[in-house]
Amino acid sequence: MIDNNPVNIDAKTISPFKCVFGSAGKLEEDKQIAIIAIYGCWLPDRRLREYHYIMDQLFYYVYHKLEKLVSNDYVLIYFHGATPKHRTPELKFLRKYYQMINFRLRKNLRAIYVVHPTRWLRTVIALSRPFFSNKFYHKVHYLFTISELEHEFPHNPISIPIIIEQTDWLYSQKYDRQNASIKRSIERSASQPFGSKESESAA
Repeated sequence: MIDNNPVNIDAKTISPFKCVFGSAGKLEEDKQIAIIAIYGCWLPDRRLREYHYIMDQLFYYVYHKLEKLVSNDYVLIYFHGATPKHRTPELKFLRKYYQMINFRLRKNLRAIYVVHPTRWLRTVIALSRPFFSNKFYHKVHYLFTISELEHEFPHNPISIPIIIEQTDWLYSQKYDRQNASIKRSIERSASQPFGSKESESAA
């Protein structure tokens, strides 16, 4: 049922894509909060002839699972690592499905953690801000590496496909380089005497 309308799920069509959805049980610190995982690498290829139909059916399946598993608050973890662009849903799909989610599931969503976000994905999320509520947008948090995910959920072992684990080192290296660059910039600024020629020229 979606908006009190009965929905028939085409089990045969979505069978290859059921692994896109996973449950990691309840949050160890609060047993009332469910942990839901979505794996982008298993989403349908946008080049498929019946892509729109498959996506609708997959949404109905995920929605049905959420309705069954979520009785109170929940957190959603979206794994974007190893997800090519042709498997990433377009913005119009995200808007459409967001509008179809009932008030209870929207309200009970505690947070969304995006693991391995690319610059492209962060741009898409930023551009989509006008279409979502401010409350929803502020629930989005980025985790750039699996180690950050483990730090966020230290007592909840979350199943991570091997294909995602294999790409984690790429994100880790990139993230470390970015942090090192920021650290060097801060150190240079801190070591530069106030009122020096460089400061005056910059002014």
